[in-house]
This record gives sequence, C-alpha cells and structure tokens, in this order.
Amino acid sequence: MKKLLSVIGISALLASGLAACSGSENSSSSANPNAEPAKAGSPTEISVLIGKSEIISQFEEMVEHYNTSQDQVNVSIISLGNQNAFDKMTTLYASNNAPTITMMGSEYESMHDKLLDLSDQPWVPHVMKGSLDYVTDGSQIKGMPVSVEAFGLMYNKKVLDQASGGDFDPASVKTQNQLKSLMDNITSSGAAEGAIHISPMDWSLGAHYTNIFFTDQSSDRDQRHKFLDDLKKGTVNLSENKVFSGWMNTLDLMKAYNINKSSPLSPVYDDGPTALATGQVGLWFMGNWAYPQIQELDPEGQYGFLPVPISNNAEDYGNSQISVGVPSYWVVDAEQSSTDQQKAAKEFLNWMISSEDGQDYYVNKLNFLSVFDNFTAEPADSLSQSVLSYMKSGNTLEWMNTYYPADAFPAMGTSMQKYLADKINKSELVKEFEAYWIKKGSN
Repeated sequence: MKKLLSVIGISALLASGLAACSGSENSSSSANPNAEPAKAGSPTEISVLIGKSEIISQFEEMVEHYNTSQDQVNVSIISLGNQNAFDKMTTLYASNNAPTITMMGSEYESMHDKLLDLSDQPWVPHVMKGSLDYVTDGSQIKGMPVSVEAFGLMYNKKVLDQASGGDFDPASVKTQNQLKSLMDNITSSGAAEGAIHISPMDWSLGAHYTNIFFTDQSSDRDQRHKFLDDLKKGTVNLSENKVFSGWMNTLDLMKAYNINKSSPLSPVYDDGPTALATGQVGLWFMGNWAYPQIQELDPEGQYGFLPVPISNNAEDYGNSQISVGVPSYWVVDAEQSSTDQQKAAKEFLNWMISSEDGQDYYVNKLNFLSVFDNFTAEPADSLSQSVLSYMKSGNTLEWMNTYYPADAFPAMGTSMQKYLADKINKSELVKEFEAYWIKKGSN
C-alpha cells in the first residue's frame, strides 16, 4: 500500500477516459451448474451486497438508472440490515443465496476461494499500481477496487474559520496541544455547540480509529506489520508502547470534548453528518464516504481533513498524515451464480467505471475517488480535494485494518465502546485488546 500511495499523482488519478468495454465476456467454467437459468427473453437477475449504508440511496439511484437503460440485466440490492458484512455474507452463502456481486474488505481472506477470477477484465491494466495486491490469488485477480478512501478528523471550514478568527489553516494542527487549542477555540468562541462528534459504531472505533496506533508505529511497512504479528505472539506490552499511549491520550482528548460525552453511545451514524454539516460541531472523526450526506445538508460548504496527532512532536510519524487506501473491492461469486449471472455482473461493473453515466454516478453521486488512471470524471468537492492534497504530498498512512481478521473490528470496537462510556479503564482496555490478538495468534 505504501508503494501504491507513493506513485499516485493527480494526473495519473484523474486522466482521460476508460474506453467502453465490449459485451463479449468469456463465460466462466466455475459457474454453478445448478443455478437456475434466466427465462428466454427475460433479463438476467443479479444481486449486489453493499457494505456501506451511507451511500445506499445514491447506489439505488444508480442501479435504477442502469436497469432502465437496458433490458438484458436487472440488478437488485441486498442491504446489511443489522448484521456486519462478514456475518451477512456467511448467512447468505449458508442459505445458498450468495450475492452475485459483493463489496468486500477484510472478509476477502475468508471468502477468496468462493470468488471469480477477473484478471481478463478490461479495467485491469488501468488500475493504480499495488491496488490489486490484496486480491491477487496466484495468477488470478479476484476483486475490482472500489475507490480510494480516507479518514481522519473531518472539519467544517466555516466553523473553524470562525473559531480561529480568520482563514483556518489545516497545517496548523500537528500536535495534541494544537488539537486541544483548536477544540478550546471552537467551544469558547461560540462557533459551534461542541468541538467534536464521535460516532460510536464498532467499525469506526474498532477498524478506523485503531488503524492509527498500528500505522503510527513506524514509517517502515515491515516494522509496523511486525508489530501486528508480535501482538498476536503476545510479545507486545501495549501499556508500555509509546505510540499506543499517545493514541490513547488523543482518544481521551476527544472524549473530553465530545458533544455527546454525557451519553457517548447514543448517537447513530446519521447524527454525524448532521452535526458537522449544520455546524453543531467543528470536527468529526470519519471518512470521505460520508460526504454525500454532508453535501445534501450543506451543498455550498467547505470541508477537509486533519490528521489525528498522537504526540506533541509535530515531526512524529502520523501527526501530519491521514489514512488513505483502497479498503474494499467489488467481487463476483463463483460458487452459486450461473454463467449468465457472472457475465452480467462483469458487464455491470464495467458499466460503472467505463460509461459516461456510470462514471458520473461513481464520482459525483457516490463520491468515490477513482483508482483508475484514465477516468474522465473528476471530483470537484472540497473534501475530495483535501484527500488528493494529502496524496499528492505523500502524507498518507496505510489502511492496516485491511489485514485485520474479519472479527477484529467488532471485538476491538466493543472494547472501545466500553471505554468511551467509562465502563472500563485504560488497563482493562489493554487487557481486552491483548487477549483478543493473542487468541487470534494461537488459532
């Protein structure tokens, strides 16, 4: 991922268009022979499991457009409901109702043997270097990258301008003390009702916020991955780890200024974009996937990202960077779908990234940052521009949570929810974290 991000340039990310792909896909020999064939003259039915509830309405709009634009394929959407993505996938496969297409992240490690080889697809040569490494299985490529995503402290510039008494400079926050000063200014100036909104979902706390104490261990990829392996071996004492302690101190700082600190587990996801877009808070720890909802509430607003500083040394690794990567992939089922369904799935995926309408939805409605080097549609919103500025300067952190076991973020997220609600203290959180990773290492 480090190599991937080091080669990303604006011109490579946003260049000329991907040529329309032909409909003559090769049929897969791995198709389920028992799958029910489509009736003559009727469209092929395929389903898509979306792991992002925050874009579901925009995705539904795109699918409706696609369905009405042709009569060969009909796409339906499967929602997660109250399950996490891994549990939903497991349930659907067990009931012989596997989605034709799935948006998949860390679940890939457990599911890769059920997926279709996509290495013959026309988009493969146009994908950014390194972004297919995670889904490469021998000579096969089993996933199409969804988008570049980023997370950190998202800010509402209007609020921060008022709090700082001028044109807010995001480069002014690189230490914990500077972050504290900013949050003090937000509350004391009356620019907002509170400084920061913390979303208590397990995926935000357990996957995204924990990512920071892993990535900030070292600027060297091998060293930070060794730290993850050592945690599994039980040779790491988190309470004595400098980066982890700094990470906890920043979490405590965020807790102290949380607008919902009296009831920290009560907010739902939708409270976050509302709080930031309406100026109730100046900061929200979240990712750029939230922008579609923010844009609906505040279409003229200006937004950007701040890093999450874990010390008072501005030069420490991580204090000037935000997490940027390719966390999820479109994959196609090879176990329970028919040859026609697999062909239709590939046609739909290619339509999303090759057609003018598909690219427009992809960039301007779903607010995805393209991973293809010849995309025509360019993101114009301020949040995407903020992400691109970090990418252009090389100030990016790896998405190490991609390498977590599938149950890691629910497990760590649950522990962090208890800490956020003062049900456990720091030493108890450390014990729960260490116990989880040692157990995974022994499996």
